[in-house]
Amino acid sequence: MEEKQNWMEWITTLDRRYIFLLVAISVIIPIVIGVILPVNVSPEVRSVYNYIDALPEGSTVMIVLDYDPASEAELYPMTLALYRHCFDRGIKVMSFTLWPNGAALIERAFDTIKLDYSESEMFPDGIRSGIEYVNYGYQVGGALVIIAAGQDIRTAFSTDYRGNSTASMEILEEINSLGDLDYVVDLAAGSTIDWWVIYGVQRYHFTLGAGCTAVSATQYYPYLNTGQLNGLIGGLKGAAEYEQLGGHPDRALAGMTAQSSVHALIVFLVVIANVFYFLTRKKG
Repeated sequence: MEEKQNWMEWITTLDRRYIFLLVAISVIIPIVIGVILPVNVSPEVRSVYNYIDALPEGSTVMIVLDYDPASEAELYPMTLALYRHCFDRGIKVMSFTLWPNGAALIERAFDTIKLDYSESEMFPDGIRSGIEYVNYGYQVGGALVIIAAGQDIRTAFSTDYRGNSTASMEILEEINSLGDLDYVVDLAAGSTIDWWVIYGVQRYHFTLGAGCTAVSATQYYPYLNTGQLNGLIGGLKGAAEYEQLGGHPDRALAGMTAQSSVHALIVFLVVIANVFYFLTRKKG
């Protein structure tokens, strides 16, 4: 009996390093074996997806990456999911950033997507800069950039990320300002969504969607309620929902599966710890 009690006491005083090891295993195993758990899609995410899905082939969407590597874990999967959805639909994509470190993330995302569509029937020559997409890079000026692009997009973005003139780019043939775009989505780690609503939607009357970190999502629901945002992708879960809708499971769905695994482990450990605590207390 005493041996049994000692065993129970050992469980209740287990070295925390074993807990860390169990957490690591519960994260690694789902990712390594490729387990993907389904997620429930929220109306806010579905609204962004449905809007893009309803656009005709040849439409033009602006996807703005207002974040840096510190928020990459949540917002970069959204970027890839949105790019893939647009190119699946034959939609042209423009991107730029108001954050200094965002330009390289845009370029990396387009490089990743170009590999996905290198042998696509829709793009026999691949996805080409200036024709199917353009990266305008980092633009200095904050909200003033939005106002300038709303007046004349060629003047606001005179060159692309690599310094090429945008004046004669094929992707801009029918686009003169933000109001000519079929959709704008701002993926933001800061307050730039507010700028897009105030200085963009209110002035130039285009449709705006957004994506943000999970901790910031609740502050944008007033914009959803007033129709100033037509949809919102919140955090890694929102990115996973979008991946599921688009049929391209990637790092967001894998991350949510690992997260669910860890949550299940924590619940199990809390229950076990309490059970053994009360058993040892009763014995004492």
